[in-house]
Amino acid sequence: EVGRVSEVRYFKENISSPLLTNESHADMPRDPGTPAPDKQTNKSEEVGRVSEESTRTNTVSSDSECDAAALIDPNRTYVMRFDGGSRGNPGIAGCGMVLYDADTGMEVWTGRQYLETATNNEAEYKGLLLGLQCARSMGVENIVVQGDSQLIVYQIEGKYKVKSKNLIPLFRAVMDLKRQFSFFEIGHIYRDKNGRADELANEAMDHKTSMGFEIL
Repeated sequence: EVGRVSEVRYFKENISSPLLTNESHADMPRDPGTPAPDKQTNKSEEVGRVSEESTRTNTVSSDSECDAAALIDPNRTYVMRFDGGSRGNPGIAGCGMVLYDADTGMEVWTGRQYLETATNNEAEYKGLLLGLQCARSMGVENIVVQGDSQLIVYQIEGKYKVKSKNLIPLFRAVMDLKRQFSFFEIGHIYRDKNGRADELANEAMDHKTSMGFEIL
């Protein structure tokens, strides 16, 4: 059902990343009443220690479907992975987004968007933008973004310039949106670590459907 999580999944892929080290979280804005993070605890290691038992799929009955926003704790950190693709470049395109709890690896929200015609890079940017919009709408304050498009990631980091006229409006929208988070980081991951977002992007293209945006 659009905008709802009918299945609580635990991410089997390893989401450990240099972005989830103590250094990344040391300067994260915190409520004065919130204790400082334990400097001996590495969040990447915590995620990697999710047991085999906890990684199995846990299904929530249709009678008790959870509103994704209800799973969000503004004091926690979330990992948003995105992907996009185009069959033709430009051609039929789609993007996929998935939001994880950084501590537990639990998948708390997914979305996919069908794009009638777009390039690969446009689809990637749409996935990034939509993922951030949905995360912010759900109340996420602290976010680590990961994608397998080095071009997009490096442009957001300021390492690459945005030269394509089609990408400039999308780039500006992402840059404006990232400022709305209390903590924001973005980093590149390899494609084999981005399987879930890729799956969602392909579903959007295969079925020519979109889902997950009722929360906006």
